[in-house]
Parts: sequence; structure tokens; C-alpha cells
Amino acid sequence: MTVWKSPLFLSGFLIIVSLFFGSIIYSHFVPNDKQPVMQIRYDENKNAIDGAPIAPFKDMPFGTDRFGVSILHKVIDGAKYTLGVAFFIAFARLFFGTLLGLIISQLPKFILNTLSKLFESFYYAPATIIAYLLLYPVLQIFTWSLPRDIQTIFAVILLVIIAVPPIMVTVASETSKFLENEFISSVKVLGGSRLHTLRKHVMPHLRPHLSILYSQQLIATLLLGAHLGILQVFIGGTDFITLDPLENNTVPVAMINEWSSMIGANYFQIRGDRWIVFAPLAGFAITILALNFMVEAMKRQYLAKSSYTRRTRKVRKVKTPVQVKTLSQEQFDRIMKTGTDN
Repeated sequence: MTVWKSPLFLSGFLIIVSLFFGSIIYSHFVPNDKQPVMQIRYDENKNAIDGAPIAPFKDMPFGTDRFGVSILHKVIDGAKYTLGVAFFIAFARLFFGTLLGLIISQLPKFILNTLSKLFESFYYAPATIIAYLLLYPVLQIFTWSLPRDIQTIFAVILLVIIAVPPIMVTVASETSKFLENEFISSVKVLGGSRLHTLRKHVMPHLRPHLSILYSQQLIATLLLGAHLGILQVFIGGTDFITLDPLENNTVPVAMINEWSSMIGANYFQIRGDRWIVFAPLAGFAITILALNFMVEAMKRQYLAKSSYTRRTRKVRKVKTPVQVKTLSQEQFDRIMKTGTDN
């Protein structure tokens, strides 16, 4: 059974695809200049009874933020940014980590061991703290000196680089172990080059592991983004607004409706108007749960038996069993005399 026939994998995949493409389609028909806004709520007699932020299930399904913008609109609109950035960062991490891992797996054993021990420290390094220390000056202090596009590109590149060493070590270790198989020696004796060995033997072995690793990196990217959002480091860019000029009450706001930015920009309201924070948190929870469904289904499918074992069994199933024909005594005597049954 392929992983696509697993209900666990399919349910997670459909949730992720629905969130991402649903957000793109929704934003096409309801752009931000037409977003639902309700700053004051009126009763049937046109008397003002409530003001923003408006609680959920009154006139707006998920309520509004302090500017009267529908939270439901912001969550749906922000799904494409949150997932799109996570898709790209996880792919870039995996691409460069795999490429570098394959390269260092070809180095002499002592160099590979030294590099592995050196980069294994990244497993235990707090990625959130490192990213915060490097991103905060660019995305918070000197935002006035850099265009928003440059800030976003810098943040994405840093979030990619920060996870490449652990992936590189994982791929190099897995490749090195696989190259110790006896049949790899036969491949070399028969003239197989290193590139041929990597392409024809190593990559089919690594492909299921890379699929799982990609989903795990998606989860790690989403969690890292959520942590940075709470620390008010917004990947999509930061702007500052003054709520009360007399008290110099200036707060950071996100330039886009990205979920982690929504959490960080409204985190101080969690005690009073907690729905503003809970809605993007629910988006994160649903997305990570769906990704965990996919990871679990892939582990059950891929890691139960290796790709080589599956291929061998598939080939064996294709082979047609030899048909045994029962001969009568007369046919047997004829074959013995003439060499044919006819």
C-alpha cells in the first residue's frame, strides 16, 4: 500500500492543501482593501452598544481586533503567507542540507567524523535564541534603513542557514552507513562511479527519509516562527503605530497577516481579548497536527521496511510462477520417443 492510500496521510495532506490554496482563492476574491471591518457595533435601534475589539459570535464569527478588522479574515488571509514561507524554508533547508550531506559523506572517514562531531552541536543550540539575536536588530531596530523585501529575504536566508548543519549531518551519517553495504563494493568493482552510486543506489534509499525530514522541517519552521512572533520579530516586516501620542504608547504591528506576527503583535491582549491571539494559535495547532498525521503515516509506510526490500518484493510479485503440466502415461511415452507431445 502506498502512503497515498493511508487515511492518516490523506487527512493531513488535505488539511494542509485546503488551508494553503483556500487562502489564495479567498484573498483573490476578498483582498485586504475589501476586508470586513466593524469598529462599532449597533443594536436594532442604531444605538452603539459595543466597540472594537468585538468578541466572537456576535456579528463577526471570530470577532475583531482592536482596529475592527475581522479575525477570521486575517487568519484565512495569513495562511498562505505562513504556509508558503514554511514550505520554502523547509525545502531550502532540505535541498542544501542534502547536497552538503552527500558531499561530505564522500570525504575520508576521519574528516567525516570530525565534521559530524563539530556540527552535532547545532542539534542542541537553541535556534530561537540564535534567530532572535540575529534578526531582532534587522527587523526591529533598523527597520527604517532597509526595505521590507530585504528584511524578509534576510530573515528567510537566516532561517534556512540555521537548520542546514543538523540536516547535513543526518544525511551524511545515513549515507555513510548505507555505503558500508557489501553490494556497494560490487558496484564499485563493476565500474560504478560515485555519482552513479549516489544517484542509483543512495538516493532511492534516502528518498523516504527525506520525505519525513521535509515534514519535520515544516513543523520546526512553524514552531520557530511562532516563537519569534511572541518575541515580536515579524518575518513579513514590522511597522510601528502610536496608540496614544500623549503617553508615547507605540506598538509594533505586522505588515502582513502572517500567523506568528498576529500572535506577537497582539500578545499583550491575551488576558483581556484573548480571541485575537487564540485564532492564529488554532491555525498553528491544526497545521502542526495535520503535518504530524503525515509524518506518522510516512513512518509507518517507509520505515517499516527499506525501499530495497519493497522493490525486491515487488519484483517477486511480478514473476509468473512456472505452470506444472500433468502428463498421462501415453503422452509421457510419446515425448520420450519423439521428443514432442504432438
